Amino acid sequence: MATNKEGVNDLIYKLANVADELVKIYPKGKSVVVFSLADDDFKTTKLQVNDFSNSEQFKIDISGTEFIFLMDEKLKDVEGTL
Repeated sequence: MATNKEGVNDLIYKLANVADELVKIYPKGKSVVVFSLADDDFKTTKLQVNDFSNSEQFKIDISGTEFIFLMDEKLKDVEGTL
């Protein structure tokens, strides 16, 4: 898999476009998007948004749409309890 080298501005711009489209689809709803990312992608994304914590999850709110990022292992833990 190729390493994602886009900057924070590219990432935020793309997520903002997703948020805008979700508002168009469900104007009265609240949108929450969850990403389960492989370790490398998770770490790269955290660095792109200047999150230097040791947390296994983080979120970004863009125009009322929450984007939640989880380490892949974290979601596997949740799947086992469903």
